[in-house]
Amino acid sequence: MAGRHRYHLDQDGHSLTVLYDVRGHRVEVLVDGRTVSTDRTSPGALVLRGEIAADPPVPFLIRIGRPYDRDDVPPCMLERDGTQYLMPNAPLTPQEEWPAEHDPSPRTPGELLARWKARYRGRRTGR
Repeated sequence: MAGRHRYHLDQDGHSLTVLYDVRGHRVEVLVDGRTVSTDRTSPGALVLRGEIAADPPVPFLIRIGRPYDRDDVPPCMLERDGTQYLMPNAPLTPQEEWPAEHDPSPRTPGELLARWKARYRGRRTGR
């Protein structure tokens, strides 16, 4: 399990972010970039309460569970109005990001056929 985790979710035009520092024993909840809840962590699951500044204010609960494996990311759940949402882990640094997938450049069928013909020309005749 890495030292720091960031979870992010957009809900009804509001940005909800959870910063979880395992080594520093701190967790912080931000709504639209402002801290609404902070706590010291302890072994076991964490529960934090906060509210979205709206008219009327919307209360919510953040639950951070234990990771399934030692090297796994702990699950983070947002509970609001009786509905639970899994908050995705958003990497903090470029080193923590998933490697980018290679996207082949778009080609027309004519270009692909010409490349195929150039590559396999002469194979049918046995040359």
